[in-house]
Amino acid sequence: MLSLVAEKPKGDPLLMAAEKAALAKASKPTRVAFSLAVLAGIYIGIAFTFYITVVTGAGDMPWGISRLLGGLVFSLGLILVVVGGAELFTSTVLTVVPWASGRLSGTRMLAHWGRIYAGNIVGALSLVALLLMAGQPDLLGGQWGLKVMSVASHKLEHTFAQAVALGALCNLLVCLGVWMTFATDNAAAKAALVILPVAMFVSAGFEHSIANLFLVPLGIAIFQLADAGFWSAVGADPAQFAHLTVGNFIVHNLIPVTLGNVLGGGLFVGLFHWWIHGQRDPIETNSTALQGVPTMTKPLSQMTAADLADTQPLLVAPEANVAEVTAQLMARGRGAALVVKAGEPIGLVDEQDLLQACYLANFEDTQFVPVEQAMQPVAFIVEADERITKLACRMAVDEAKMYPVNDGGYLTSYNIGSLEQRAKDATPAGNAIAVVMQEGRVIGVVEKRKLLALVTGTLVEQKEQDESSEKEVA
Repeated sequence: MLSLVAEKPKGDPLLMAAEKAALAKASKPTRVAFSLAVLAGIYIGIAFTFYITVVTGAGDMPWGISRLLGGLVFSLGLILVVVGGAELFTSTVLTVVPWASGRLSGTRMLAHWGRIYAGNIVGALSLVALLLMAGQPDLLGGQWGLKVMSVASHKLEHTFAQAVALGALCNLLVCLGVWMTFATDNAAAKAALVILPVAMFVSAGFEHSIANLFLVPLGIAIFQLADAGFWSAVGADPAQFAHLTVGNFIVHNLIPVTLGNVLGGGLFVGLFHWWIHGQRDPIETNSTALQGVPTMTKPLSQMTAADLADTQPLLVAPEANVAEVTAQLMARGRGAALVVKAGEPIGLVDEQDLLQACYLANFEDTQFVPVEQAMQPVAFIVEADERITKLACRMAVDEAKMYPVNDGGYLTSYNIGSLEQRAKDATPAGNAIAVVMQEGRVIGVVEKRKLLALVTGTLVEQKEQDESSEKEVA
């Protein structure tokens, strides 16, 4: 018997949400993705501006308290990114999830990373320019600018390995915060969920590549533009900041921290969660594959729909997408699939339905088109004891259209067009699959291509060929 179980075990909901979000990110047009990345660079720069403003002059506060306070205000950056829908490189590395599932190519993923990273750079440096024009470094008698240079200077003092490790620890926390936001659609809840992870990485001194792309260039610019009056006002020796150069920043901070960010977010969060929860083929979470072919032991004239019915047809959930179902049809050699919800068939899809859905989506992003939008109603529901020859006639042509009659029972328009043309015009809709019922229960389906193989004798011949091959091997 066919068991139509729609409530199949589902994967981890956070992983599924993360994969969906990552695919949505990677599918955005270049212009849109880059623009959102520019905004993210600005948002993170705003957060660091907030941080510097809060901790400047807070030297009398306990060390841990001042860093905690700075971390809490810095969380504004990720809140703006998450709630505002901007594109930040450090969270974009979670696109490794659909890559691991085989739903996103490595080339496309890396190209997306590059677009987002470039946009973040533009956004961060744009804010640097605005702050310099606004005279922000001169706040508190220049102490604000001195704090920027002090923090930036410290970031260039790590060894390469330390910078990689600090970058990994940072993005472990950032991506865990983002990962938790997949549990809710509420904007306030998303904002609350990212606060502590961000406060933790900032207060601990971990390294964020995009934040550094704002702060260190700002520190370099302040150092380069500061005059003697500035140094006199802050009481500092410019020689102690001489290592604030673009070259030192790129080699000793940006490269290793970026590598660490990819490691911490992509591996420790994205791939680890996929490894734990998501190694099953995502297509198979929404479908059941056809298993085997029924054995034919009767003459064709005596066969019924039950004899040909596949008791384990290809079933797909309505939320399965067009790309997934197409892949299943190709992999299983099927021509159609039954769409099932709550244990009951609600429609079917064949190659024409899927191709039409691709057309309506402009042949792009078919992984976002649910098969429910492409399916057609189940047109053929037959009893188990219906003769195969009768079913073949019904699925071949709609005889009411091919041989129309008037109210008196006489044929009309019989001589218009050739028999072949009238047969083509009378092709019934939804004839890819017939659902077979017995005592009010679905016991299987008869697929048109299987019925064709049977009536032409090729289904039996294939079986006999397989048996002959087995004998030859034996």
